[in-house]
Amino acid sequence: MNERFVAIAALLTAGVAQAGGPPTSNSVAAATETAEQNSLCTGIEPFFWEIGDKTGPLASGSVGVDSTGAPVLASTKMDTASAAKWLYGMYVVQERGSAANLTAEDINFLEMTSGYTNMGNDDSPAGTCPGTDNPDTVDVCLTRDNPANHLPYNYQNPATIGFFDYDAGHFENHASLYTTLGTVPKTNLGSVVSKVFGPGANYIYTEPLLPGAAYMAPSTFALILQKVVSGALAMNGALGIDPICTYASSTCNALNSPIPEPWHYSIAHWIEDDPQVHGDGAFSAPGGQGFYPWIEASKTYYGLLARAAEGPQRQGFQSVQCGRLIRHAWDTGVQQKGKIPGGRVSTDGQADR
Repeated sequence: MNERFVAIAALLTAGVAQAGGPPTSNSVAAATETAEQNSLCTGIEPFFWEIGDKTGPLASGSVGVDSTGAPVLASTKMDTASAAKWLYGMYVVQERGSAANLTAEDINFLEMTSGYTNMGNDDSPAGTCPGTDNPDTVDVCLTRDNPANHLPYNYQNPATIGFFDYDAGHFENHASLYTTLGTVPKTNLGSVVSKVFGPGANYIYTEPLLPGAAYMAPSTFALILQKVVSGALAMNGALGIDPICTYASSTCNALNSPIPEPWHYSIAHWIEDDPQVHGDGAFSAPGGQGFYPWIEASKTYYGLLARAAEGPQRQGFQSVQCGRLIRHAWDTGVQQKGKIPGGRVSTDGQADR
């Protein structure tokens, strides 16, 4: 028997035995076939994907290999890029004790309306914190200048206050102003942040850049998502709260969004609710190198598509286009052979953070 279908059968049996399990008897096979055969997925391989619930993984797979012949596995450590924003949001909510305890300042910064928009994104030359700094901390990083305007990363732009403007500076400045993380050396930053997530969730930061330098295996991020779904982490109660518009239009005063669909933004995460692509309301945080974690709107299932793409094109939205098809296949038990109807498929690689 084909090894892949043996694996599918094993996963399905294991999933049904757990609490909840797959939504249909065909969910594992449909998700696997979509990941392996849909052109929006085969076009971005290699990657690893996983779907699970509060009890743990229910289905997963590795698609394609890199130039050395190596696959992406659950244990393959990689840069999560902007997916780290969600981790920072989880940290803040956990430290506050609940979503209800978030302050007005917390919400302002974590929904990217604070005006601290001089840092750029974590994949741009501006949005970096070189290791030559001593001490190598968030606070020191914020004193560096953006070469485009020679203003420091901790500059607050009056013109962007109150408007959604996607920028790493919101999170980095929040950490400095409203947490104790600003003076933590980079070498200790990962252990301090991940401690609030509980055993097994430890990871590192390659720079003192909380919104974009978390480095870990997909299995670690999946464990954190599992804890959110189970309610073990307070982010469960913050998912989707106080949504704000992000796509500039006659009805939305947002300034800058990397997503080419009119999603909303909540506490350090996106809400995939564009009706033109049958948005299912999933909560997510796609990163610029292709790491794409999500939690379904029902908070029943989590998922991720993990890849670390090289090159000039940012890859987050490309991963979204594959990942949400895998998610839809999982929910319906039907293999997805095309793209989601009405979708604005990105071809220029620019709308993907």
